[in-house]
Amino acid sequence: RHTPLSADLGLPGVHKFTAIGLLDGKPFDRFDTDNPRKTPTTSWARQHLTTEYLDKGTQSRLSKQQWFGVNLGVVMTRMGHSASDGDVHVLQWLHGCYGETNPSEERLRFVRGVDKYAYDGDDLMSFDYVTLRWSAATEAAKPIADKWNGVTVLTEYTNGYLRDDQRELRERAIVPDVYVFARKTRGPILTLVCMASGFSTNTPAMTLMRNGRVLSTDDGLEVFDILPNNDDTFQRRIAVDILQSDKGNFTCSVLEEDTGYHATKHWRLEDRKTLRAVAWSNTDLLWPYCCFRQWCFVHCCFVPVVVVCIIRKRRTGQIANQTDLVHTIDCYCILFSAT
Repeated sequence: RHTPLSADLGLPGVHKFTAIGLLDGKPFDRFDTDNPRKTPTTSWARQHLTTEYLDKGTQSRLSKQQWFGVNLGVVMTRMGHSASDGDVHVLQWLHGCYGETNPSEERLRFVRGVDKYAYDGDDLMSFDYVTLRWSAATEAAKPIADKWNGVTVLTEYTNGYLRDDQRELRERAIVPDVYVFARKTRGPILTLVCMASGFSTNTPAMTLMRNGRVLSTDDGLEVFDILPNNDDTFQRRIAVDILQSDKGNFTCSVLEEDTGYHATKHWRLEDRKTLRAVAWSNTDLLWPYCCFRQWCFVHCCFVPVVVVCIIRKRRTGQIANQTDLVHTIDCYCILFSAT
């Protein structure tokens, strides 16, 4: 998210120019006028973002800072505003993409892109990735949209930038994991545990099923609190006690609505050579991935972005009769808004 202001307010934490990288709505790097360097703000970003990547990002944001400083003035003039009117104005740019992949594909598949500008909180103009055209949301922005549509190289670059570049960012991300395993507790009783870890938010919902029926606390299902990991992600688990003779099919399902991540894993005792086993999946795996691309109208700079997803855990304390689990991972990528 890039946000230039028309004037310095002189308030703590409020800068004339700020750029923040977001993944799943959470900041992972920052750049501003007081600290003009792309700086990781989470442990996973500090671990996975290379010095070369950060240096390139710093140069890109320095260029954007200069570009927005000039063009905010241009937009203000078109909107009938001036620096002398005593008001503070802001120009924002949102630029990102949605992508997905599965085990049968080596590369991330582009789903759709987002590229739009706003002025003082209202839509200004946006890019359509189907028609490859800029459209103005206000009369004042029409001359700008017409001018940009007249530059074929610019529209092709805007489209191709999101589709083809920076796929290596997915490998830098922390990928959520879901596990299902059983352990001996007492006598003929096993504790079946579904554990999810690596989520960027603390909102995942988990369910455990036996033969398609969702287990509840009435079945002895135990739900544990969400806990933080040491990499700025979260984990959670649920568990239930079952008999060693239980031949049911168990399914653990994890859903994180904030990111669209959905994973389902199966477990069945007779398929396990040992009592402690990690569950397997039986469906395509879709990983959320956000790639963000940024270009300057003049400089054509870009800033790569990284991706992360999250999951949870829980547990139980009674003997349950449940079945079948389904495994799917379904993620959507979060935008990196730049202005």
